[in-house]
Amino acid sequence: MSELRWGAFVPQGWKLEYAGTDAAEAWHRSREIARLAEEIGYHHLWVYDHVETVPRREPEVCFEAWTMLAALAEVTDRARLGQMVTCAGYRNAGLLAKQAANVDVFSGGRLILGLGAGWYHEEYAAYGYEYPSDRARLALLEETVEAVRRLWTEPSVTYRGDHVRLDGALCDPKPLQARPPVWIGGGGEQVTLRIAARHADATNWQVGLDAFRHKSAVLDRHCAEVGRDPGGITRTHAPDCLLFDSDADLRRWLDSPGGGHLWGEQAPDDYVRDNFVGTDEQVAEKVQGFVDAGCREFVLWFRDYPGVESLERFQADVVPRVSGP
Repeated sequence: MSELRWGAFVPQGWKLEYAGTDAAEAWHRSREIARLAEEIGYHHLWVYDHVETVPRREPEVCFEAWTMLAALAEVTDRARLGQMVTCAGYRNAGLLAKQAANVDVFSGGRLILGLGAGWYHEEYAAYGYEYPSDRARLALLEETVEAVRRLWTEPSVTYRGDHVRLDGALCDPKPLQARPPVWIGGGGEQVTLRIAARHADATNWQVGLDAFRHKSAVLDRHCAEVGRDPGGITRTHAPDCLLFDSDADLRRWLDSPGGGHLWGEQAPDDYVRDNFVGTDEQVAEKVQGFVDAGCREFVLWFRDYPGVESLERFQADVVPRVSGP
């Protein structure tokens, strides 16, 4: 049976958690939190692949994903290191394969490669990236997975795709892992999940429990169509997490200026339902629901960052209440 595995994002400023903090102080705090998360039992550490803040674009600290992973490789020892998820359109596929292989070497073989088609069109525009159609971005995603894996395993690679072109490209050093795991993010049921059925070691959908069950069933159907065992793809979930002593404390937070969904797109009760927000008992019950639905790995964004109360409390008080598969 599959072991449950727990992951934590490391704060990098993307969600304005470092607003008003200078860069040196923010990085010092991120290093402390990464080390703490590893020490108390998180199996993997994650960063977002974004370069500007949300829900508002502000001139505040927002560390870049791959340089941050390289630095985290040097200050941690055991936890795997991933991105949720690398935007295929932000980097040439050959350069991405090289960066990822280097991080795998620097970390002693701890890389997880997260890949997605990209969605934050304001960020694309700000940095001068073309924002292609959904169809083109998804095609680029699939070609990137194919090209990166070949660069990791073949002496030289020539690739002729519609979006990725390589001409005798070399990628050395190779990753230390024979096959670094690839997580494909995104729940598009017609194309993204079919790409996942062909290529993913794991999928990630940041959705509620009912939607999780539905997308898992869709993925199973795509696996059947492409001739792949759906049991070979790990299902993962990456919700917000914030722990409270009581319902009254939760309601006070929801009514506060910073409470509820970061973008304000969900009603408070829907946000609480779909995220690991509540008392220890309530959150453990939510986690158990996802485990029972086939989720085996979790990646948590803690809403009280750069504080660490929920980070510590989840491991100490929630994880022991959850029954494995």
